[in-house]
Amino acid sequence: MSRVEVLAKADAVGKQLIDEARAAAARVQSEETRKATAAAEQIVLRANEAAARDRDRMLAELKHEVGRLVVQTTATVTGKILTPEDHRRLAEETAKQLAS
Repeated sequence: MSRVEVLAKADAVGKQLIDEARAAAARVQSEETRKATAAAEQIVLRANEAAARDRDRMLAELKHEVGRLVVQTTATVTGKILTPEDHRRLAEETAKQLAS
């Protein structure tokens, strides 16, 4: 085999190795991009779930506080001491009004 033939063969093998390396790099990049996208989607999903839980918790706290303020205001305005039954009834009525 002549020196030119050896160099030509080495050049062909080198080009083939480079092509294979590029293909492997493209596969790895594609897989890593897919993994990163899936991880990002999970983060967004968990954040949305946490936001929904916080919203529900804050809404429940707000309803409770509004109910307490209605009972307190009613007792102050009417000048009477409210019974536990009055408290319950006012809290229920307030909750119904807030739900509307």
